[in-house]
Amino acid sequence: MSERPSLAWVRDRLVPRDQATVSIDDFAVRYGAACFETMLARNGMVFRLEPHLARLAYGLRAMGAEPPSGDLLRRAIDETLRANALSDASLRLEVSVGAGHTPDLDAATEPLVTLTVGPLTLPPDPPRLRITSVRLDEHQPMRGAKTANFLTYLLARREARGSGADDALLLNHAGDVAEAATSNVFLLLRDVLVTPAAEAGPISGITRAAVIDVARAIGIPVEERRVTLHDLTRAEAVLLTNSIVGILPVASVEGERPFSPEAVDWRPVSTLPSAVARLSAEYEALVADECGLARRGDTA
Repeated sequence: MSERPSLAWVRDRLVPRDQATVSIDDFAVRYGAACFETMLARNGMVFRLEPHLARLAYGLRAMGAEPPSGDLLRRAIDETLRANALSDASLRLEVSVGAGHTPDLDAATEPLVTLTVGPLTLPPDPPRLRITSVRLDEHQPMRGAKTANFLTYLLARREARGSGADDALLLNHAGDVAEAATSNVFLLLRDVLVTPAAEAGPISGITRAAVIDVARAIGIPVEERRVTLHDLTRAEAVLLTNSIVGILPVASVEGERPFSPEAVDWRPVSTLPSAVARLSAEYEALVADECGLARRGDTA
């Protein structure tokens, strides 16, 4: 039996994904002028959907575009999940500022919505990170948005994987830890959860905010501050967070001098501090609650 073809949402309707097209004049293609959100669906419901849509709207308005209505985007999500028979899925929603023939945001026409979904795929092992030579600009505009101009992260990830690591850890131009290629970063330092502040340049992740809320709710102190390379060498654990993986412990971090001539290794991750296990369990419980899933131990 042949596999059922995947369906994508383009503008205002579903189309076969392998037949979906976007104009060569769309500003996402010409200039990277688009915003996107990667989201987690569980039980047919998107975790933290409203914050995702709010961040998307912020980014589009910062580029001078009027965001599509929330009702349209919610309908696109619901219909695309149903059409692909997926209740647990990863989603990528992108909205460009529109199309035009000149490099002028004010000349762009109606924003274009595209949405793709796929089954959840999680990394089989804790990742090994490499500090790359690619630096993140902490002064870049629209730090609070996720834009389609993703080249910095692609270059960093290629460099990291070329050296045998799984993913990249980016420093900013000040030499401080900013974020990973597709994740925010947390360190556990003397039972305090530490993450780079927004001023360091990371994207303000939806999952990052949820993890901070969960940590504070269960009594784990959280600091949003400057994170140095020295902090990395003395961390009890390093965690990545994004919408798809949730909370993911890091196996090791390596980099050239002056960071360290050798890798900093937190293996085996099965012996991570109990605070990490508590944080992960409570985060998963939050996802389950908000997506209408029974907590472990609940009766049907």
